[in-house]
Amino acid sequence: MQQVTRKKLGAGVNLTCVTTPKFKRAVLRAALLLPLGGPDAALRACLPQVLRRGTAQLPDLRALGTTLDELYGARIEAIVRKEGETLIIGFLSDCIDEAYAPGAAGLTGRVVRLLADLMFDPYLQDGVFCPDYTTGERDNLIDRIAAQKNDPRTWAPKRLTELMCAQEAYGQPALGTAEQAGRITENKLYTAYLRALEEAQVELFYCGTLAPEAVAHLFLDTPLARRTERPFYLPHTTVAAQPAGDAREVVEEEPVTQGKLSLGFRTGGSCLTGGDPAAYWMFQTIYGGSTSSKLFVNVREKQSLCYYASAQFIASKGIMQVNSGIENRDFATARDEILRQLDACRQGDITEPELESARKTLVTNWRAMLDDPLALERYWLGQAAAGTLTAPEDRIQQTEAVTLGQVVAAAQATTLDMVYFMKGAAQ
Repeated sequence: MQQVTRKKLGAGVNLTCVTTPKFKRAVLRAALLLPLGGPDAALRACLPQVLRRGTAQLPDLRALGTTLDELYGARIEAIVRKEGETLIIGFLSDCIDEAYAPGAAGLTGRVVRLLADLMFDPYLQDGVFCPDYTTGERDNLIDRIAAQKNDPRTWAPKRLTELMCAQEAYGQPALGTAEQAGRITENKLYTAYLRALEEAQVELFYCGTLAPEAVAHLFLDTPLARRTERPFYLPHTTVAAQPAGDAREVVEEEPVTQGKLSLGFRTGGSCLTGGDPAAYWMFQTIYGGSTSSKLFVNVREKQSLCYYASAQFIASKGIMQVNSGIENRDFATARDEILRQLDACRQGDITEPELESARKTLVTNWRAMLDDPLALERYWLGQAAAGTLTAPEDRIQQTEAVTLGQVVAAAQATTLDMVYFMKGAAQ
């Protein structure tokens, strides 16, 4: 049985502990939560990569690698994530749980101190970040931003988000823009670093066998939990229940062999913190969230209009997307059929097998999360960013209680906001 404990360690510093003997490796995370977008976007995306290059005591990757090897092969990676309208930057680590490794007593504390050193005691030259490290990671960031277009299947939903949420922070890319990245210097990056430390809420996480009190003590013994006492606020995510106007349609040509059709919807307010998210997950799964969904069975299998078609409920923002791969000539037909299946859900054209299949799929997914420490880390970070603390076990209970009427109501609350078609110019 997992015990989840949430504890405030200091001003704007919170620790979530998942105490369980289930896993042989412990997972730790130290992250800064900041508003998404703005002039510092690319600087903040570059920051954890530069910090990961070295500390004052371990000034390069070789020294860091040697230390990690000594920590029973512990791993630390830089993270840049987007949860709602919150940007999350920091470090994720996993190491052998010291309860299962003879002679490993104190291992978790050493990893915690290394995380703190990476965040608060970076390798500097002349009082700013190392120019070589900054230039290298700036160029890597520019390459990462450019490479996003190389995968049309993921680029089309990103492009839909940019267009549909252009007037909202959510429409801003987590990595910033290539133009922003190109202006990064070691001085600008260090200034952005100091500003981030001053403004960010800190979210810490541990999953393993240690008691929450022991874990809290380990973090309290580092700069991660020592901050000036003043108010810190979570970045706020705006959830628009309905589109601002009529549904929009955008067609863009790209040199791809297969067209990509993405539709964006507003959920009527259902999100992590409002509406009826349990019912909305059920609706989304019936509509396009599994191989027994209406989109998969009717649009893909029976009518062969799509190479793939699925729906995703982005609960952190209160929107839903349908993404599909199609032939150019099938654009209008596929779009209309996708919307026709939504109308079927609105009208209650949902069979008992469809309802129970969706319920089984969701319950299975929630239970699988309980068996994956990295999935738990991501889940609880999403909860923290949203300012809510609903456990996966509670999600299971909510899912098991959802009725057909709730599913239909969720479908009826759904409104089309944008149709985005990436037309395959190579066709």
